[in-house]
Amino acid sequence: MLKIVSLFFLVMMQLCLSVSHSAQKEEVSEGQRHKLPMQRFMVYVEKPGDYSLDILVKRKYPYGKDLNAEDTLSHDEEEKNIRDFIKKLSGVIVVYDLSAKKKILEYNLPFSIENTNGFCCSQFYWGGEELWEGLTLSGGKVKSVGNYMIYSELYTADKRYDEYVLTFIAAHGFK
Repeated sequence: MLKIVSLFFLVMMQLCLSVSHSAQKEEVSEGQRHKLPMQRFMVYVEKPGDYSLDILVKRKYPYGKDLNAEDTLSHDEEEKNIRDFIKKLSGVIVVYDLSAKKKILEYNLPFSIENTNGFCCSQFYWGGEELWEGLTLSGGKVKSVGNYMIYSELYTADKRYDEYVLTFIAAHGFK
């Protein structure tokens, strides 16, 4: 029964988000932007506090110890490209408390000076042969222990990258 109720809430939330962001889609012509693959996952929060949400993009160029000058330039250029790509994303990322059945955090992109939530710092993760690089979003306060669902609906006009991942973890040492 709990699975059916949870599934119902997931479908309803997805429908509400799609309707609420349909106006954003019309601002730029459909030929200029495309929807990125949706990310949806659940986390269990063991301790209330500050949490950070990372948007990570898979790098296309290798990164390693033995880089020549050209590879170093490519690495630095791709790092800048990834940051620009993330900063130009539009859409929404929502953190939903399944116990309370309500939205607790909403990250509206693109970020601007007027937006109180923002990009905090650069992050990168090494996963075997793959390197994921991205930015951390600040402003995530979780007040209770429990299950949370993170849902994203993101759009971009930049077709260089289409593979991304979200992480939601306790913030360590920065706000």
